[in-house]
Amino acid sequence: MATTADKANLHHSVWLVIPVHNRKATTKRCLNHLDTLGIRVWANVLVIEDGSTDGTHEMLREDFPWAHTISGNGSLWWSGAIRLGMEVAIASGADCVCWLNDDSLPDSGSLEQLVQLALDSAAICGGICRTPDGAFVYSGGIIRHRWPQHWAPVPESTAAPISVEWLHGNMVAIPANICRRIGLPESHWMKHNFADVEYTLRAHRAGVPVLLVPSALGVADRNTSPTYWSWADVRLSWLAIMLGFCNPKVWWYAPGLIYFKVSQFGALGTLDCLCLFAKAILIVFYKCLPNQMLTFISPKIRS
Repeated sequence: MATTADKANLHHSVWLVIPVHNRKATTKRCLNHLDTLGIRVWANVLVIEDGSTDGTHEMLREDFPWAHTISGNGSLWWSGAIRLGMEVAIASGADCVCWLNDDSLPDSGSLEQLVQLALDSAAICGGICRTPDGAFVYSGGIIRHRWPQHWAPVPESTAAPISVEWLHGNMVAIPANICRRIGLPESHWMKHNFADVEYTLRAHRAGVPVLLVPSALGVADRNTSPTYWSWADVRLSWLAIMLGFCNPKVWWYAPGLIYFKVSQFGALGTLDCLCLFAKAILIVFYKCLPNQMLTFISPKIRS
């Protein structure tokens, strides 16, 4: 039976990039899990700690001295932290870079599978992470009507790798040669949401194989914060919708959404943005109406 070290490609330099911010317990759980899996045998772990104020930096220094750590000032967000980590990894001689969110816990052997397949196939390879209750899956899929759509149904773990157009960034392996060919994730306009989708879609459109690997599994926490709610949700106020256009954490953050739509879909993407912003104005207007009328019409609205 193969060991972790046997499954890993020990002839290549592999760097695992983990962006973290103010989730001390979650980050600690992730690094403890990786240590239990024997990650240090075959990969370098690089944590991008983006200006945490909850003691994450001190915890990393005291409990995980084996992890390389770079600190930001809180302005990196996901894409900036990932980009910085990839730059450092490639400059340090990485042959393959892995993205891993700190709320994602890979199954034993999953990261090794992704690295092996990525290097052997010159492809970007992503795994499947289910939430603990099984209600949601982070994976990848296709573009339909200029929006990302998950691959459905969720493939069985015994299925062969599937060619997709985009991947979630929870657990992804990327050969360094691909980074040199297509560049790194955009981090100026796209700070958080859509950055993983845009990068893997950009690779797909450049002719790079993008593979969803059903046998590479993990568990991931689900984000249930208001940043992912429908605009029609009665819990979301009109003010929250308007402020969301300036908040990199939400899916409708205007600079990131416009960049994604226009860079990937051109004129049709621009039209999508105009329609979306018009819809936002309409929904804000509805949400400003008296509560009894809002209760009547809100189920009819879909964002």
